Amino acid sequence: MKEETIGDILVSWRKKQGMLITDCANELNAPIEYLDAIENNFFSEMPNNHYAYNLIIKYAKFIQIPDKDSKKIRNVAKQILKITDQKTSSRSFYRRGWSILRNIIFIFMLLACITIIYDEDFYGRVLLKNINITDHETITIDALNNSLTNTNYESIDLDINENSQEKNTQIEAKKFNTIEVHAQGNVWVEVVDEENTYISRNFKKGERYLFNFRGNEILLTDNLSNIIIKYNGTQIALTQKPGDDVVEIDLSSIIF
Repeated sequence: MKEETIGDILVSWRKKQGMLITDCANELNAPIEYLDAIENNFFSEMPNNHYAYNLIIKYAKFIQIPDKDSKKIRNVAKQILKITDQKTSSRSFYRRGWSILRNIIFIFMLLACITIIYDEDFYGRVLLKNINITDHETITIDALNNSLTNTNYESIDLDINENSQEKNTQIEAKKFNTIEVHAQGNVWVEVVDEENTYISRNFKKGERYLFNFRGNEILLTDNLSNIIIKYNGTQIALTQKPGDDVVEIDLSSIIF
């Protein structure tokens, strides 16, 4: 008995759902020729193995294939397309580690600011540094009041305010971390993260795509020279190595 292929399973379940391949292509925002290639197991016609694997999984999920068949499709696709989880896992581990480190640094900075602002002993120590105390000398309220005019309270407050303003400015700036992809010619572009595909299609010259950068996106393209990538309006210079059919760019590695 002939073993069922990935294409056989997808075609069977698509027809059970009463869907046409054109309907699936429109809903998945994918070229119909790619879906046709998958249904006929012609994976060599896809832009790259990574794209083919993601599209197969999206297709299976869209036509509501049960878990048993869906798991079978994943395993067979990994074997055929030689997809491994090693790279994805290491990249995910690096991002989680970097995110945790940034959160720890932010918490320490926040605690330091709170301590400086609300620690009354800190201000007392600053005051006493500016008062010369001899043996058996009594510090009077008048002496403390006079010392106020000689301390650098204003400079301390100014430094704290400037640091707070700088931190607030940085936080506000992170809300607008926008990446723009501008097609200089006909080119295929895909933007994905570990769980989702933002976009995957062929761009025509002059078309643009913008998205809010979260720090874990990957951009793939078949012609890097035909696109311009800008981060918050600043163009990022990139070069494509000779012989590379598809370029995979970890956006966090070129921005941070």
